[in-house]
Amino acid sequence: MSRSTLALSDNPHWVERLAKFPADPRTQHWPMMGSPAWPMTVAAVYLYFVLSYGPKFMKARPAYSFKTFIYCYNVYQVIANSLMFYTVLTSGWTTTYSLGCQHVDRSDGSESRRMATAMWYWFLLKQTELVETILFVLRKKKRQISFLHIYHHVSTYFIAWAACNFAPGGLASFSVMPNSLVHVMLYSYYLLSAIDNDALRKTLANVKKYLTTIQIVQLVVIVAHSAQALAPSCNVLPKPLAYGYVPNVLLVIYLFYNFYRVNYNNAKLRAGASKLD
Repeated sequence: MSRSTLALSDNPHWVERLAKFPADPRTQHWPMMGSPAWPMTVAAVYLYFVLSYGPKFMKARPAYSFKTFIYCYNVYQVIANSLMFYTVLTSGWTTTYSLGCQHVDRSDGSESRRMATAMWYWFLLKQTELVETILFVLRKKKRQISFLHIYHHVSTYFIAWAACNFAPGGLASFSVMPNSLVHVMLYSYYLLSAIDNDALRKTLANVKKYLTTIQIVQLVVIVAHSAQALAPSCNVLPKPLAYGYVPNVLLVIYLFYNFYRVNYNNAKLRAGASKLD
């Protein structure tokens, strides 16, 4: 590691510390990397459409269907996340990486470059996931446009950008594996849900709460592993990013837990009460 990276802990100003943390020389000149202008612009346009323009645009219009597009989109996500899981897994985690404070391999080796490329594609994948909320708006699925949904998508999008720009590999790449694996399950569920079969939909309705549980477990595993980056001796990420990332995941865990409690535990209590009436 360079002296500028190791000396970050001596700088009390987090903005200066972040600015002085060296971006990865292999990725900082790639499309949409380097300056945060791109992700900030995309996020701003996304939020404006989802929270303001989109609902106004659809107010006097009938809901769109997009049935064929949604089917193809779910197939794409299942394939893309499967490839992402395999690529990251075999680009360090099954060869030279450890589960400890793993530094980024910034060499020009084929494995390290494959990992960096995979992290860039993960960023692109998170960008395509923003399409989901736009479809919810155009299909008038207001109930699905929750704070959890919007916050999770936007925060993960920025995290993916920061990971590729500053640390495309090492400890930061671990979360891509459980995240991609869970998304394979989720989009497989969405794909099957799109099939017009009552028996299948009834079965999937019973599976949904278990998927939410898996999402929460995934986040707990990620935050437990990522918490290593908070240690003063672990300089694999800019400390401001580490200090922001871990609380962010904890917040998302709480939001998912609250979603589970409201949608499943309360529903069970209401069902039990109705039987007593």
